[in-house]
Amino acid sequence: MDESLSGREMDEGSADLGSAEQALTTISYRSSSTASGKSITSLSVGKPAGTVQGDVLLARIINRNNVAAVMTPPAGWTLIRSDQSASQIKAWVFYKVAGSAEPSSYAFGIDLASYMAGSIVAFSGVDNANPIDAQSGQKNGLSASFDTPAIATTASNGMAVWFGSQIWTGAACPASPIVPPSGFTEPFDTCLVSSSTGLLFDAAYKDLGAAGLQPAFNGSSPYAETNIAQVVALRPANAPACTVGDTFSTTVTTVGTVASPAIVEPSGLAASRLTPGVLYVHNEDTTAIVAISTTNASTRGSFTVGNVTPADWEDIATGPCPTGKCIFIGDIGRISANFPTPPSTFAVYRIPEPNIGAGQTSGTLTAEGFPFQYPDTPQNAESIMVHPTTGDIYVITKAGSGLSKVYKMPKPLPAPGTMSTLTFVSNLQLPTNGDTNFASATASAIHPCANRFLLRTYYKVYEYRAAAGAAFETAFAATPVSLKDTVEGQGEAIEYEASGAGYFTMSESPSPFVLKYVPRL
Repeated sequence: MDESLSGREMDEGSADLGSAEQALTTISYRSSSTASGKSITSLSVGKPAGTVQGDVLLARIINRNNVAAVMTPPAGWTLIRSDQSASQIKAWVFYKVAGSAEPSSYAFGIDLASYMAGSIVAFSGVDNANPIDAQSGQKNGLSASFDTPAIATTASNGMAVWFGSQIWTGAACPASPIVPPSGFTEPFDTCLVSSSTGLLFDAAYKDLGAAGLQPAFNGSSPYAETNIAQVVALRPANAPACTVGDTFSTTVTTVGTVASPAIVEPSGLAASRLTPGVLYVHNEDTTAIVAISTTNASTRGSFTVGNVTPADWEDIATGPCPTGKCIFIGDIGRISANFPTPPSTFAVYRIPEPNIGAGQTSGTLTAEGFPFQYPDTPQNAESIMVHPTTGDIYVITKAGSGLSKVYKMPKPLPAPGTMSTLTFVSNLQLPTNGDTNFASATASAIHPCANRFLLRTYYKVYEYRAAAGAAFETAFAATPVSLKDTVEGQGEAIEYEASGAGYFTMSESPSPFVLKYVPRL
């Protein structure tokens, strides 16, 4: 249990989210194809002309008046997202990396006969291993505006691909049905004609410059009808997995407010390593984990952790694991109303990441528990972090004196349920500034480039940096660099952006819980 803080004003400044930098992308538009049909259960869309092995294909499929329908894509296609209105229109977006032998067309099946329309757009020069950098979309009801939530890209010089879909009741296609966002090139703009169940649809693309939060990409049409707008950012080939720099903005951006009722006492943030644009948030003492958007804090998924009863969950991290990518939660606190007496043993729980981009947005995630004890005396801690390459798990203790200790779990980890003893790594002496709240470590995170880490207290944010070419653990001996504090009532959560291009924070109180962001300059 953590003491409540008060008397601090929120910094409501906003950063300049635009960028005048010109793109130098390797991505190029190849070609596109479209198809439509009436009262069908399968829509075949042709392979775009000139498609070659390694091209990335984006398919957008729309149906009319059957929004409960379930879509079955062809083999090899992965769902990116779907958006729908209450009853009139639904749009799915899928991707595929073209192989050496692609069919001439792709059949997208649906379980309810519908009026359907779709398109496939092909691009060259996209990162085949991790093609989707970010994505967003939404339904706009009875509106001529085609609005999409802003996206945050992790790689520079990518490409934004925008899809507009709108209901249509005309007897013919209008001359210019949909207007894409400013600066976008539109390869097609067409429609499915029907007196009551028609559809307008287009696609457009634009080169992007610097990584980071992009402006919202909004289009329009001459008609105030229900529409769906979606955007996907593609990563260029050979894009770096992370970027690093020493200068951060002195202005804080308020990203959004967490709306999920499952979050009642947020104590940690962790960036998804599986789904771009997603952060995980957890409560201090419940089994809820909520996935939120890095662009507006909206809910992307809500989960319950099974096979565990939390005692004092204090921090969360993501990193590699035997199954690929996992979430790690530290049951490492020692001052909680849940304890009749302070505990002497603790645990880290490991949970496979849900595949949110493929539609896994709810359910129970089964945890494996790794109990541990300290090599000296039991400690109170609120910070864990996981090395993005080695998977090493670090625990950092909390002390009002500012003398935090760093420990590491054994590697390889013992079998789940087996007690282990941590290894002492280093002392960290934080400045106290005459107030214990300045020196009480409440959260930490390792940079995705693995050469530095963040450590936050209630009132401060520090970055510890290893020297160029030096091993990560030498950062523990570095002089802490003070970064922009996001000025929160009870700051208990911090995480780097997945690319390392900035950091996010959140306060445990008061509610509503606000996600904040500080970009790197």
